Amino acid sequence: MESSKFNRIKNVFDCSDNCYNMERGDCMNSLGERIKQFRKRKKMTLAEVAGDRLTKGMLSLIENGKAQPSMESLRYIAERVGVDVSDLLDDGDIEELRTLLMEIEEQYKSIFHPYEPKAKAKLVRMREKILRKKEELQGKKYEEIRLLDYFTRIDAILNGEQEELTMFDVIGFYEKIHAYSRMIDCYAFLSGLAYTRNDYKIALQFMQDAEQKIQPYRHLIDFMAMLDLHYLLTVLYTAVDDPVNTQKHLELALEIAHKHKIYYRMDDFYRFTLIQAIGQGDKEKSSYYLMKLTQHADFTEDKMAISTLAFANAHFANIIEKDYKKVPGFSKYLILDGLAEEEVIDFALLFHMEEAYAYWALDEFKKSLEISESFTIPPYVHHPLDLSIMYRSFAVRALCFYETGNRDAAKSEILFAYHGVTEFPNSIYKKFVQEAYEKIQYGKRVK
Repeated sequence: MESSKFNRIKNVFDCSDNCYNMERGDCMNSLGERIKQFRKRKKMTLAEVAGDRLTKGMLSLIENGKAQPSMESLRYIAERVGVDVSDLLDDGDIEELRTLLMEIEEQYKSIFHPYEPKAKAKLVRMREKILRKKEELQGKKYEEIRLLDYFTRIDAILNGEQEELTMFDVIGFYEKIHAYSRMIDCYAFLSGLAYTRNDYKIALQFMQDAEQKIQPYRHLIDFMAMLDLHYLLTVLYTAVDDPVNTQKHLELALEIAHKHKIYYRMDDFYRFTLIQAIGQGDKEKSSYYLMKLTQHADFTEDKMAISTLAFANAHFANIIEKDYKKVPGFSKYLILDGLAEEEVIDFALLFHMEEAYAYWALDEFKKSLEISESFTIPPYVHHPLDLSIMYRSFAVRALCFYETGNRDAAKSEILFAYHGVTEFPNSIYKKFVQEAYEKIQYGKRVK
């Protein structure tokens, strides 16, 4: 699917905490000056501090207040010069806001589905905490802007609008302190709001605006933020059925990753491209990306990656290999213990969809119906490719009802699936639904 963690829409559109930027002017310059002081105190050259994680040129820009390091890079610099990160940061009277920011960031990251009642209750409490400090947030220091950023996001999720402060105001604040990676993050959030309304063209427009806005600053932007940008553009160009630009941004991302030896988001790119290739029936391309996902899971030994691979293998076996008998066997590779409850539910749903398809293909219709009895489309799935796979499962259920003599149930299910994929780009999944419709309505053959 667009992501094995398709339950985490906010993680797709709320980029990870890539950069920790400082206030423009004295505060920003003092960060660079302190780094330079500690470097000289240790009698280290720019190249020695930069090591293999930064370039000498980037470190020079940081020291001269013309670029800001990510928090990860800041920790790396602190380690290189033998001090704590806190020694590089100017605490002053900002410590209270910084503590609140860390608390809000941690709580926000823990939310999987922001529109569910429990998540909304948590967001209300977070908003109240920020609101108590709202008058102090003037948008001048990084911590102030970041808290205003969260306040704006939470308002948009809870109320569907932003009355006093908009995300464009926040983008302007970030631009003033040269926090260009954060600007991408803000546009991604706006894009995500449109995406959850299935308004793919508007979602794409926001990311196109982001690409244009940061163009003059590309050399100052964190590589991981650029990967986020290209990933979202890849996903959204696919959603609007633009294969040329989809491929363009995929290649740009891979070029960045390979050139700088960065593997952030590579599993997302491989997974997305795999499903896209399977959806087009491209055996060679899908085999290649399945191999890439396998290598990633073997290398990381990550439970999420291994479980995603189990689903990917089952999906590949069903659609490309048509080796239906081996599909149920992949369930033994699912590693669900230790995952969040939402992740367990999502992986179970994905895998059961593949099992139901396999049993239908093997003419075990009652078995397929038993597995698919509780299928629903989660409210946080929005990408046309993901939804097409979901609707395919309802078409499978319709065919099973048809074969077991329950024609009324078959017609109800297939009409739901058929109308669901009508406006989506062509794919194997859409074709399957349309053929199932033809069979149930007019008795034509499917498979």
